[in-house]
Amino acid sequence: MRLKCLLSFYAFILFWGTIGLFVLPSLLIYFLVYPFMKYPQDIFQYLSSVIYKIFFKLLYVADLKIELPDYLPNGAIYIATHQSSLDYPILGSFIKKYLTVTNLNFTRIPFASFVGKLIGARTVNKNKLNDIAVMYKELEDILNDNRNIIIFPEGTRNDGTKLKKFKKGAFRLAMNTNKPIIPIIIDGSAKLLAKGDPCFKTTARTVVRVKMLDAIYPQNFENEIQMMNFASEMMSYKNK
Repeated sequence: MRLKCLLSFYAFILFWGTIGLFVLPSLLIYFLVYPFMKYPQDIFQYLSSVIYKIFFKLLYVADLKIELPDYLPNGAIYIATHQSSLDYPILGSFIKKYLTVTNLNFTRIPFASFVGKLIGARTVNKNKLNDIAVMYKELEDILNDNRNIIIFPEGTRNDGTKLKKFKKGAFRLAMNTNKPIIPIIIDGSAKLLAKGDPCFKTTARTVVRVKMLDAIYPQNFENEIQMMNFASEMMSYKNK
């Protein structure tokens, strides 16, 4: 147990230490290009993707097996299964020009909130309807500008055995903007770092498989519920 917790401490220091090395040059580049780019955070996201790749290279217990098509669509809603806090940096290592919605509250730490926004993370207070409406409008605008959204449709992490019930948000976005859903299966991350446990579950090298499935198009469905149920069944089957 002690060794597993030491591994967690190593991973924590490795992740935030690597980010720390890139924050200042990333911010410098960001402010230099800010006046000339509509989305200057793209520079920051690119450097973040480099950080994530370095992190997983140095985190020897995670053996990532990523299966992707040659071309990744833009103007799409990427939905993924969610087993671990490792899942977000996995997705951020290969998806570009995106926003994602997170349950983590960065707003209490101003600098962390600023950096979180640059990376593409948005936190919303579910108890404030106006905040939800503002965020939803931003997500629609991003999609209509041929950019991407990352959403975990379960809303929280599962235990690695079966998917939780999907929420409707991603599918409502797809229907309203006529943009495709791109399902991604992440399987194995719960074997490393599970929800509710600060320590790694193993110190052995563990395979984490990432597979992108065929796109789901809203025009093939009557409503968001039908589309959501299809995606849930498709991803549950592929996750077995």
